[in-house]
Amino acid sequence: MWRTLLAGAAIFHATRGVLGRLCDAAEHDDTVKVLLLNLGRAARRFSRQRQDDQAAVAAVVAAWANDLRAALDDPELADDTRHLLTETLCRLDQAACQDPFLPMLRAVEAHAQALYGGHWRAASLSLLHRRSHPRGADPARDPYAVSAMTPWPPGPTQARVELHIFPDRFGPAAYAALPTLLTHECVCHVPARQDEARNDSEFAEGFLDWVAYEYLRLWAMKLDPELGPMVRKHAERLRDVLCGDVTTKAGMARQCGHDAARELEGWFETEYDMTPDESRKRVLRLAVELNVVDRPLKLKNNFVSQLRKPFPPYLDKALRGWREQVVTGEELLDRVAEALP
Repeated sequence: MWRTLLAGAAIFHATRGVLGRLCDAAEHDDTVKVLLLNLGRAARRFSRQRQDDQAAVAAVVAAWANDLRAALDDPELADDTRHLLTETLCRLDQAACQDPFLPMLRAVEAHAQALYGGHWRAASLSLLHRRSHPRGADPARDPYAVSAMTPWPPGPTQARVELHIFPDRFGPAAYAALPTLLTHECVCHVPARQDEARNDSEFAEGFLDWVAYEYLRLWAMKLDPELGPMVRKHAERLRDVLCGDVTTKAGMARQCGHDAARELEGWFETEYDMTPDESRKRVLRLAVELNVVDRPLKLKNNFVSQLRKPFPPYLDKALRGWREQVVTGEELLDRVAEALP
C-alpha cells in the first residue's frame, strides 16, 4: 500500500505544475480520464511486483510514460490535449522515489508554528490506508478519498497527525487536498488545549475549520508555488463537499461554525468600521488565542453558538474588551462560563 501511494504521489509531485489542468481535463476528456485511471492501475500492479520502493516508482513512471506516448501517437488527439500531455511527459523526468507527504506537513507546520509560537506542539506524521472512501461517496461528486485526524491525547510537546488514504481512489484531486487536511490538523488540533474534540464540535470542527481555510488561502503559494493554485481551488471544492451535507451532525457543526465566524467577521467590520481584511484578521487572531486556552470544549462550543446577531449584551461587551486589549481570550471564555444557566 505504501508503494502504491508513493508511486502515485511521486508522479503527482513531479507533474504538479500541470496537475490542475489534468484534473480539469479528466472531467470532459476521455483520453485524460483513461490515462489517470491507468496510472492508478499501474501503481497498484507494480507496487505488488517490485521488492523495493525505488524499483516500484521507476516501473510506474516508465509504464505511464509509455501510456502518454501511445496517446500522443493518436493523430486525432485534440490540440489542447496534445499540448497538455506533451508537457506532462516532459515533467515525468522529475519523478523521484522520495516521500512527498512529510515535506507537505513540514511546510504547513512551519507556518502554524509561527502562528502559535510557544504553544506549538511538534507534529509527526503517520500514513494509513483505508479500505474504502472515507465518506462512502460517489467519486464523481467527492474525489477526495482522504481524511486526517490528530489522535487524542497528544503529548505535552508533541502530537501525531494521521493521513488516511484510500489507495484505489488516490488521484490528483485527492493529492491536491492533502495540504488542506494538514492545515486543518495543524491549525485546529495539534496545538489545542482542551478535552478531546468531537466531529460535531462547532468550535473545533467548525469555527476553527473556517480559520484553517483562511490560513491555507494565505499560505498556499508559499507551501508550494507550483501546486498552490490547485490547492486553493480544491480546498474550496472540498469545503463545499464537507459543508454541503447538513444531514449529519459533523456537517451541521461545520456549517454552523463557519457561519459563526462570518458573523463575527461582519461584527468587527460594522462595529469598528474595519475593512474586510482587517476584520478577518481579528477573527483569526481571536480563534488562535481561544484554541490554546485550557478550557472545556463545551464552553468553547457555547461561545460559538452565541455568535448570532444580536450578540448577547455580556458577549458584546467582552468582545469589545478583547478588541481594546483589556480582556484576554481566557477572560472572555470565563465570562461565557459565568453566563451559563
